[in-house]
Amino acid sequence: MDTLTAKRMEALLRGYIAEKIPPSMRTAVRLVYKMEEDRVTLTEERPEPPQYGWTGKDLAQFRLEQGAWSLYAKDETGQWTMAESLAPRHDFEDQLEQFELDPAGLFWK
Repeated sequence: MDTLTAKRMEALLRGYIAEKIPPSMRTAVRLVYKMEEDRVTLTEERPEPPQYGWTGKDLAQFRLEQGAWSLYAKDETGQWTMAESLAPRHDFEDQLEQFELDPAGLFWK
């Protein structure tokens, strides 16, 4: 993915995360993203006592495939599987909105 696309996505994700997690909750839960080549993985993290480290649960993975963003969820075995109910979209922001809406109940369990 080119630098301009990556910077736009980072700005979108930072804004999404800031809106999704209110400041009063940020010591109890956080959303983080990891960008790798043509993939973006969104993970929910929560504190883990007693050392107060954070443990994460992958929520979704966005993949740029043939010029469109596909959305993946983890199956029962922990493998990434394409969310067949959500068509690939050319605009990352549109696919992020579909993740948030989660019409099939794949991500926010």
